Amino acid sequence: MPLLRNGHLMTDNPWIRLDDDAPQTTQALNAEQIDAPVLVSLSRFLELQAHANSRVSGVFLSPEDDVQLLAEHLHRIQLIVIDFPKYTDGRGYSQARMLREQFHFAGELRASGDVRPDQLLFMARAGIDAFEFSDTPDEKQIRQILSRFQVNYQPSYTLPVAG
Repeated sequence: MPLLRNGHLMTDNPWIRLDDDAPQTTQALNAEQIDAPVLVSLSRFLELQAHANSRVSGVFLSPEDDVQLLAEHLHRIQLIVIDFPKYTDGRGYSQARMLREQFHFAGELRASGDVRPDQLLFMARAGIDAFEFSDTPDEKQIRQILSRFQVNYQPSYTLPVAG
């Protein structure tokens, strides 16, 4: 999946996502993946926090997940992926805004799912700083979208720089 990070498209994504029905984290990884960062659902993340040796440092949020459950764990999390199952589902915007403004999450917030180029500015203004696309978007269009506005009248999170 193409990933837009810091205004640049890349294909390198070291994160390994484990499904809820996968065995324990170390058992589910093969030899090449053993040092890769691990991403799990919110429910699995909370379950694993009881184990002091948990290697999980990424969380995948579904639209119905309550981000307040992460508040006391945010210092351990490097990446939160917010699922946008349909472009018309705006709950991910609220999740991102809460994580950035109320809980001061400083790690990477990534949009995944039905992510469309024309939504990038709205997502970025909510605090999302990386975007997973199902198909490779046009880089010229991405640069135009990210550089379209230099000033916003409403408060927002810092926008990524297109370079």
